[in-house]
Amino acid sequence: MGFYHLRRTRYGMGDGFFVVVALGDSLTAGYRMRDPYAIDPRAPYPAQLETLLREKFRGKKQAFVVNAGVNGESTEGMLWRFSLAVIAEKPDAVIVWGGINDLGAARNPEQVMGNLAKLYESYREIGAMPVACTLTPTRRTSPNMRRLNDMISAHASEKGLILADLFPGLADTEGNLRQEYSDDGAHLTQAGYRRVAEIILHALTPLIAEREP
Repeated sequence: MGFYHLRRTRYGMGDGFFVVVALGDSLTAGYRMRDPYAIDPRAPYPAQLETLLREKFRGKKQAFVVNAGVNGESTEGMLWRFSLAVIAEKPDAVIVWGGINDLGAARNPEQVMGNLAKLYESYREIGAMPVACTLTPTRRTSPNMRRLNDMISAHASEKGLILADLFPGLADTEGNLRQEYSDDGAHLTQAGYRRVAEIILHALTPLIAEREP
């Protein structure tokens, strides 16, 4: 249990806090190929998003973004971590960004979407708004990734979820990951994670407006 959780437990939540849990894999954890064992704490998108949220609230609320990213995580692993990584934080929103490792393990998009749908529903049941993220492109974006992204977008629209469409913001004209955003064709540079944070901040704007004092 870290200082942040102790502080929240001691002082309570109240209207002065806006809490987001970022659930995901190495892309959420902030893995970078050129610096895999010494992650710069400023690089992962949750840290950058927290800074952007605090600027957005201008001191009227305290914003916290909990980085619940685990290297190599699958959507099945995220389901298993639901109670451990999310419930205790009592979040206003949960960002769900996962599926690339499932596709890499030859799971079909329908299976992955089934797990993501379960995650979204679990968060709604605890009163948190799910933020459904499309997958970011890779050096050679696969048809299965495009298919899964279409399914995520359609599901978010049907169920009234917040959609953070990350794919177009990091893709080149051919639908592959822009070189300036990656060192290895899949994981992102600090600039790439910053772009993700900006897209998610924009997606959260309606919820932020509801929670502003």
